[in-house]
Amino acid sequence: MPDLPRRILVVDDSQMIRMQIREDLEEGGYEVIEAKNGLEAIIHAASPSPPDLITLDIEMPKMNGFETCRRLRDARYARFIDGEDHRVPIIFITGNDTIEDRKKGFEMGAVDFIAKPFQKGEILSVANKILNPPLIFMGIHALVADDNIVARKIASLCLSREGIEVHEAEDGKQACEIMHKVGAKMDIVITDLVMPNMDGMQLCRHIRQDLGRKNIPIIVLTAMSDLSEILEVFKVGASDYLVKPFAKEELLARINVHIERNKVNRELRETIKLLKEANEKVEKMSILDPLTGCYNRGYLSKQIEMEIKRSIRYGKPLSIILSDIDHFKKVNDSFGHQAGDAVLIRFVETIKNVIRNGVDWIARFGGEEFLVVLPETTLPNAEIVAEKLRKTVSNGQFFCEDVQLCITSSFGVAGIDPVTQSTPPSFEQMLRIADNNLYHAKKEGRNKVISSLLCQI
Repeated sequence: MPDLPRRILVVDDSQMIRMQIREDLEEGGYEVIEAKNGLEAIIHAASPSPPDLITLDIEMPKMNGFETCRRLRDARYARFIDGEDHRVPIIFITGNDTIEDRKKGFEMGAVDFIAKPFQKGEILSVANKILNPPLIFMGIHALVADDNIVARKIASLCLSREGIEVHEAEDGKQACEIMHKVGAKMDIVITDLVMPNMDGMQLCRHIRQDLGRKNIPIIVLTAMSDLSEILEVFKVGASDYLVKPFAKEELLARINVHIERNKVNRELRETIKLLKEANEKVEKMSILDPLTGCYNRGYLSKQIEMEIKRSIRYGKPLSIILSDIDHFKKVNDSFGHQAGDAVLIRFVETIKNVIRNGVDWIARFGGEEFLVVLPETTLPNAEIVAEKLRKTVSNGQFFCEDVQLCITSSFGVAGIDPVTQSTPPSFEQMLRIADNNLYHAKKEGRNKVISSLLCQI
C-alpha cells in the first residue's frame, strides 16, 4: 500500500493567497486543506485526519493567527493534532514582519515566519525542510546557547529544519550542564557572546580546556564587530563568529563548512588510527612466530644484542636457556604434524606461565628449539628457572585426540656476569655455550638441565 501524501492545512482569509500556497504545495506532492478563518482551522485540526503542518496567516478578522495558534496549542485541541513526542509545526504567514511578532510567535511554538509577498516555491521549500529534513545533517547534534529567546529560537528552528537535533540553553551555565551530559555526541556549538551566569568566552574556554573538546566547532554570535573583541573570541577557542543580526542562510553556510571540515578531520583521524593499528599489527606479526605466538628468530637476533649491551652498561647479569623438546620427531611420526603443532603451542604456553611476565621472554629458535632470555638473572637463578621449566613440562598435560602424551625437554643454560668478565661477550658466544650444554643434557639421557658461565668455557 503506497504512503499517503502529507496533509497541510492552509489558513488565510485571502482566497488568492490560499490558491497561491495550494498550487505551490501540490506541486510538491502535498495534500492541501484550506480554511479561511481561525474557527475553520480549529475544526479541520480536530478532525479524524489532522494535518501534518499548518500555515497560518496572522492578519485575519475576528480571530487572528496568534489567537488561532493559542487555541490550537490549548490542551482541548492539542490532543487531536499533537502526539506525545511531537507537535504539529506551525508556519506564520505575515504581511507585517516585526521582531515583536516573531518573539510572540516563537513563544507560542511557531517553527518559522514567511513574509508576504513570498516567492514561488518559498513555502514549498520551507515545508520540505520541516517535513522531510535533508539527509546531509541527519544525525548531527548542535547546542544553541543564547539568553535571548527569540534569537535562540530562530537559530534552533533554522537548524532543526535542516534535520539537526538541537539542544537549547538559556545561558553558558546551562550549556555546560548539557555538554557534561551529552557532550560526547555534540557536533557543533553556537553560542551568544554576552550571557548571564557564564558568557560565550567562558563557555568556549570550558569546552576546550576543561572538557578537552579540541575539535568541536564553536560559532560565537555577537552584536559587536570590534576587531579586538573578535580576536579575544578566537583566543579562547572559537572556530568562527557571526555578527547579529545575521541571515539564516549565512548561519547555515557557516555550519555546513564547519561540520564538513569536522567530518573530514574525524574521518582523517579515524583513518590514521586504523593505519596505526594496521602498522602495529604488521609489526607485531613481523616479530612473532605465527604458530606459537612467541617471538621469532628475527626479533631474537635484534633484541638479544640490546639485552647484552644493557647488561654490560649497567653491570647486571644476563642468562639464556636453550630448550629442545625430547623425541619430538616421534610425536610427528606417530600422531601427525597437527599433533606436533599442538604440542609446540602448549609447550610455549607452559614456558610463559613460569617466566616473569614483561621481563623474561621466549623466542622460537628453530623447529622444536626455543630460547628463553632472562635479564638481570644470575646463572644460579637461571638454573632454578630452567629446573622449574623442566619439571613443569614433564608434569604437564599434553593431549592428542584424548591421548595424553609424555613430553619432556632438555635445557642448556648460559650466563654472563659483567662484574667478573672483562671482555664483552657476543650472542654467538653465549649461544655456543647454551647449545653445548643442551647437547650434553641430551647426551646424558635428556630431560636434564646443564649450565655454565661464559668465562668457564
